[in-house]
Amino acid sequence: MQVVEEREDKFEVDPDWVMPQLKRLVPDGGRLDQEVRTLDNTYFDTPGAGLRLFGVTLRRRVGGSETGWQLKVPSGMARTELQTGSHAKTVPPVLAKSLVGLRAGERLGPVARMKTARTAYRVLNADGGLVLEIADDEVESGPPDAESTLHAWREVEVELGPAGKKRDLKQARKLLQAAGATPSAIGTKLYRALGLMSADRQEPAALAGTVGELVGGYVAAQCDVLASNDIGLRTGTRVVHPTRVAARRLRSTLRVFGDMADAAAAEELNNEVAWYADVLGQVRDREVLNARLTKLIAALPPEHVRGPVEAEITKTLAKERDDAIQRLGVAMRTRRYQHLMQLLRGWKTAPPFTAAAARKDKTAAKYVKRAKEKAEERLRNADDDVERLHRARKAEKRLRYAAELAEPADGHMKAVARKAKNLQTLLGEHQDAVVAANFLSTISAASDGENGSFTYGVLVANELNRAAEIRESPRN
Repeated sequence: MQVVEEREDKFEVDPDWVMPQLKRLVPDGGRLDQEVRTLDNTYFDTPGAGLRLFGVTLRRRVGGSETGWQLKVPSGMARTELQTGSHAKTVPPVLAKSLVGLRAGERLGPVARMKTARTAYRVLNADGGLVLEIADDEVESGPPDAESTLHAWREVEVELGPAGKKRDLKQARKLLQAAGATPSAIGTKLYRALGLMSADRQEPAALAGTVGELVGGYVAAQCDVLASNDIGLRTGTRVVHPTRVAARRLRSTLRVFGDMADAAAAEELNNEVAWYADVLGQVRDREVLNARLTKLIAALPPEHVRGPVEAEITKTLAKERDDAIQRLGVAMRTRRYQHLMQLLRGWKTAPPFTAAAARKDKTAAKYVKRAKEKAEERLRNADDDVERLHRARKAEKRLRYAAELAEPADGHMKAVARKAKNLQTLLGEHQDAVVAANFLSTISAASDGENGSFTYGVLVANELNRAAEIRESPRN
């Protein structure tokens, strides 16, 4: 299986639209190649639309060198594409395994078929490297049996090649828009063929301009990350950290904006996400600790590094991380995890809002204010207690996420979020130092040799001193 990152812009054009002169995009010494292709794509999904609900598409393509299977997964502003050249008519095992989570127990089946007449323009640099590929597509879509055509349209895609830079994509965007092409609001051909999710065609969960709209959008974004990163976790991509952050953001929103949703439904989601976040945390905590201690050892004077301390630490944490990854894999194969994926579907499309969600979006600031008061109270009362400082850190994190949520309705929230993030980072550094000192003390007791004990002692002292410095520093 090949994994590539895809960064592209998509444009809507009229049937009689004229492609502008693309030679303007060719770099010095480069050239413009043109090729006509015929593509036959069959798209697959579950009956509950478990893939396309989160922006994921799976297709089988027949068309010359592009024949094979492609799984496209959102990745920030880009998409990660998993490719296999299999000619099989059923989903290849390597892709089927990566979709176990999003299927949530449902079967995959064909949902649409498209035939595309593509004129591809390849912008190459002087070395023959691909800068851009501009695809002028005439598309016909219909049901999987392809006996009829339900939709037909023309669109243009501009994909950044391995030799291209963001400025090349920007230049192409300007050229096409000047010629009358309109940036598409529809992310994929499948969305255009089938329409957005059936739930999206119903009445919105919250009216525009309400706090419910803000909460719904923020919750949906976290659901997207949790769902799409499921594939990354199953294929070995290092996405544990952003997945854990999305879980924290989701739980924080349920807590701070507690009266927005049905209490029983919110509690159910919170419990399942908390369980998943804990399993993710067991992996991430070892990664953070290993990176921190490796850096601290490298910063010591050579005469303070005695014995195989770094090797002992690395070996111990690698073993613990491997065990944690195994536990994560087991958890992601359970019925409980399937249930979590089903909950994410429901909360993205139809969150169980209460009447409170109908309040004006400006009222989100009141929730942020309460979160701020709570964070300030915890910080004041923390003194030098390690556990209370840790709880204050969590409160600052909730404040930060609440301010991020409210920012579209109140520009002042950006400064609130920034300050909360700074305090969260400082208190996080304190927590990391305390955790590291405890770990070093434990591993030192089990270590062989006096030389290593000296280095462990130095590291423990340094971490305890760092924690003490933070406790004595200003906290506002």
